[in-house]
Amino acid sequence: MFYHEKREGFARAGKIEIDGRTIATPAMLEVKEIPEWDFGLAPTSLKFLNEELYERLKPQNEEVEVLTFLHLLSPRQLVQIFEETGKKPVYAASSALPSNVSLLIYLGADLVDNVLAVAKAYNGIFLMGEVEVQMEKLRKLPCNCIHCQGKVVDEVDNLYETVARHNTEMLRMEVEKCRRLILEEELRNYVESKVKLNPELTSALRLSDALRDHSVFPRFKKSRCNFSAAESFNRFEVKYFFNRALECYQPFSDAVLLLPCTARKPYLTSRTHRSLRSKTKINVNEIIISSPLVVPREFELLYPAINYDTPVTGYWSDEEISFVAGWLKKFIEKGGFSKVIAHVTGGYRKVVERVEDEIEAEVVYTAKDDVLSDESIENLKREIEGYERVDLYRRIIDHMLSYQFGISWDGKVKGRYPDLELLEGKRRLARVDRIYGMLDIYEDIAAHLLQKNIYTVEIGDFDVKGTIFAGGVLNADENIRPNDVVVFHNSSIFGVGISAMSGKEMMESEKGIAVRVKRKFSL
Repeated sequence: MFYHEKREGFARAGKIEIDGRTIATPAMLEVKEIPEWDFGLAPTSLKFLNEELYERLKPQNEEVEVLTFLHLLSPRQLVQIFEETGKKPVYAASSALPSNVSLLIYLGADLVDNVLAVAKAYNGIFLMGEVEVQMEKLRKLPCNCIHCQGKVVDEVDNLYETVARHNTEMLRMEVEKCRRLILEEELRNYVESKVKLNPELTSALRLSDALRDHSVFPRFKKSRCNFSAAESFNRFEVKYFFNRALECYQPFSDAVLLLPCTARKPYLTSRTHRSLRSKTKINVNEIIISSPLVVPREFELLYPAINYDTPVTGYWSDEEISFVAGWLKKFIEKGGFSKVIAHVTGGYRKVVERVEDEIEAEVVYTAKDDVLSDESIENLKREIEGYERVDLYRRIIDHMLSYQFGISWDGKVKGRYPDLELLEGKRRLARVDRIYGMLDIYEDIAAHLLQKNIYTVEIGDFDVKGTIFAGGVLNADENIRPNDVVVFHNSSIFGVGISAMSGKEMMESEKGIAVRVKRKFSL
């Protein structure tokens, strides 16, 4: 039986019972630890040669889904196999090496084994992370892994057994690292860095981004989004942010000011943006240009805009320019702006120039060399004067409510930016949660969501404390994703919590954490 603890996309951390032992997953099983599961009479690759025959010969297990020799599959086949897995824990048998195990776990493997690692040892191969080295090339070099502890190959007895143990420990460390990264919501960043050393692994990640159903991926995360590779452009959080922000965006003026991103997030807390606002009266729409993000000011407190990092070199590749320009064009067209004020230089200006001939608005460039120079500031003042004052903080909260829940709400916005709160009299309605890049809500809005039956989880008539388990869930909104703010309820209470799994998983799972409770109220 699998017990769910934490999900990070397709990967998940949990516990599984095997032969009376409880094992924290993802986990590596040693050969001697592998239960007597049915491994079938054919490798998984047979599915792509003769699917009818494979269905007759494949492994048949009630408690776990066994996939074998996945390293022999093409990237597209690998992605397809994981997309077709069901609710059971997935055991990728005879498939894992230190170089590919993080991707296997990211794609959905809960269990792996050391079969390949041992086989490599007895074929004279010493595993050093992503690198495989023939043992004779390493006889005089020490290894500092947990098993070798500084010894050189020439100093050990039972050479092949020792290397098998070394290879096993290298794999184990990778699996344990992946579990920690899932709990910290950092696995995707790590996988992007790992796959770059292998074209086939890179292809598999790209195909997974393009072809798989991402309904279990969170919209909000507590980890930093590192955009350090071309694959970063295809991350779920980037695609979701663009599509949802574009859907919710409601401009208020006929002009838009384009500004460069800053290292500090949120942008309004940066020296550059604070200085611009102190020297000018900005009462037009603002859009911040970054790579790969394009962020209307109203969305800068939402994930991933509130917590990301990207390489800054001053050089923009043509791929970056095209990608960012494409989304900038969409936001400009959504706004119906007649005037675009581009207060940008360098690569940011190249992005604007790429769309200049494709939009109907007049484009005016105001920055000369430095966006904070006296000449640049005077140019900017001249172009944005005459517009009526707008309550920016109110607009930010309004857009966050729309983005997160699809609702609107009256009230006053107070607080020191970015720690904003929405109040009605003295009652707190919502507040910005900077850790996750979303809004936390309180009783009034929770009751409203309950009435509309959105982001709700119906539970049995039991007392609620710190955690609601999947076994106690009677019904759940299928739009719920992990890390969403949800409203749980039964016949006597309702409250606010953070989902640990998707709404569909809450309905299908028998064990595991469904909701982590934040606060509860009486009906």
